[in-house]
Amino acid sequence: MKFKLFFINIWLFILTACIPIRVIPKYNPDTYNGYKLIQGYQKADTVGHTDVLRRESDILACGVRNLREGSLDLNTQYPDMTDSQVWPRHKKIDNCMKNKGYIIIGKEDCTNKGKPTGLCN
Repeated sequence: MKFKLFFINIWLFILTACIPIRVIPKYNPDTYNGYKLIQGYQKADTVGHTDVLRRESDILACGVRNLREGSLDLNTQYPDMTDSQVWPRHKKIDNCMKNKGYIIIGKEDCTNKGKPTGLCN
C-alpha cells in the first residue's frame, strides 16, 4: 500500500511540475519591463527625446480621458459610448496625434526582448 501511495505521489508531482512548462513559452518580457503605450507616441523630429509633459497634454486634448499611468484608455468603452464607437474613437485619437506631428511606434520597435531600444521615452 505504501508503495502504491509513493507512486501516486510521484505521479502527482510530475503532473504539477508540467504546468509551469506550458506557461513559460507565453512569457513576454515586454509586458513586464515597464513599457507604456504612451511611449510609442513620439514627435517625428525628436524621436526618443519627446517632451513627456507636452505629449500627455496633447493626447488628453485629442480625446484620451484617462492616462492610466501611461497605458491609456484607447479601447475603453465608457458608459456614454456604444460598442461601435470604441474603435472609431481610437482611430480619431491616433489621427489627432499624427496631425500634431507625432508618429506611432509599435511596442515591438520600442523594446527588444524586454530591453528599451532608445526609440521611445
